[in-house]
Amino acid sequence: LSAGGAGCKLCPMDWRLRGDKCYWVGMGSKTWNESRSNCTARGSQLLVIQDREELAALQDLTQGRALFWVGLSVPSPEKGWTWLDGSRLDQTRLPAPGPAEGSSCGVVKGNQIHSQSCSSEFPWICQRD
Repeated sequence: LSAGGAGCKLCPMDWRLRGDKCYWVGMGSKTWNESRSNCTARGSQLLVIQDREELAALQDLTQGRALFWVGLSVPSPEKGWTWLDGSRLDQTRLPAPGPAEGSSCGVVKGNQIHSQSCSSEFPWICQRD
């Protein structure tokens, strides 16, 4: 074990550690809002992806399942694509999901982020630090 305990971060049961985050991959399918609530109930939030490296690391986590919700939506047309932490989607660091429309939410598929109707139902990923 590393001295200082930095390498000893533990994730709750059923959560997976990647880098400095714990991830939880939801089973079944929910709408984006239901997914967001589910993560909140777990003391976490829908995934906010930092960069392409993190996007790539998700491949391993989701074991090839096609689509899953992340914490990306269009709160208003003026705001455009916005993460749940309030930050704007940085298109220099991550691929853009396409036009920002009012009922669009972000899913990850492979190493891409796509736009889907927020009322569609997909699996989802929660994160906690």
